[in-house]
Amino acid sequence: MRVVPLEAFRNKLSFAVAVHAVERGFRALALGEATLPDPMVVELAAQQAEVHVKAAYLRGARHIVLKLATGFYKNRARGLPSGDGLFLLLDAETGAPDLLLEEHGYLTDFRTAAAVALTLKYLAPKDARDALLVGAGALARLTARALIAEMPLERLTLWNRTPERAAALAQELAPLVATHVAPTLEHAVRDHRVIVTATASTTPLVRAAWVTAGMHITSVGTGSPEKVELEPEVLSKADKLIADRVSQTERYGNLHHALAAGAITQRQVYGELGDLAAGRLAGRETASEITVADLTGVGVQDAAIAQVVVEVLGL
Repeated sequence: MRVVPLEAFRNKLSFAVAVHAVERGFRALALGEATLPDPMVVELAAQQAEVHVKAAYLRGARHIVLKLATGFYKNRARGLPSGDGLFLLLDAETGAPDLLLEEHGYLTDFRTAAAVALTLKYLAPKDARDALLVGAGALARLTARALIAEMPLERLTLWNRTPERAAALAQELAPLVATHVAPTLEHAVRDHRVIVTATASTTPLVRAAWVTAGMHITSVGTGSPEKVELEPEVLSKADKLIADRVSQTERYGNLHHALAAGAITQRQVYGELGDLAAGRLAGRETASEITVADLTGVGVQDAAIAQVVVEVLGL
């Protein structure tokens, strides 16, 4: 088994290639061309930590991909990254371990950001030139670059509970796009039509009263049952509510909380991201639609991004 360090592929994957790969993965899921188990989530309340295991095989691929990702949120106070992880690629013919990608959370965040870009491709207003990004961590950093790659972005607004972290990210992004920090979240949400939340919040951030016609919202930070970024009524206001995988979002995502609160029923979910990628469902059709994407992270994304690494590095 070959071990591939992060330095071998960091910053070598373009978002255009990653978005295309993730789209291919979701299309395979919709068409029954992907094999994957339900995710395994280990919650460690005392440590304020979580461990996720996801896996998938895309028909015709060389590898079966298993991904382990961790989030230990006390690490920030220790001066350590809160996220880590690795990808194990098994030979699809023999089951033998072939490659170990030491990604330390980078590929997980990268494929997550690519999925955000994919939701914008299908659901964001085409004439939007500015966006609001909620969050300022490692995932938000890559998500910002996904926004810049996917949209004709002229202005990016950031908001974070810790303004200093948002300011630091704004300074980092300034050479790429005009970026500023919003003093209040409510005003920022009301002022934008494209909103992306990329946090580890356990309390709702975006309120239904702030949501108006024509908005698109992608929530990407709710991969565990206790996490929530959108008030349940936000989902009930959506004309089109898209899940990356309904069976996951009803247990882990904002949909989980909306169902528990009685704000929505599963029948009100418009479809899955793969339905858009496969052309089964239309994306945004009118300027006034409210669209919401609830993303919890699916194993097909990991399989797709791992395949890209293998191709780019010629492994």
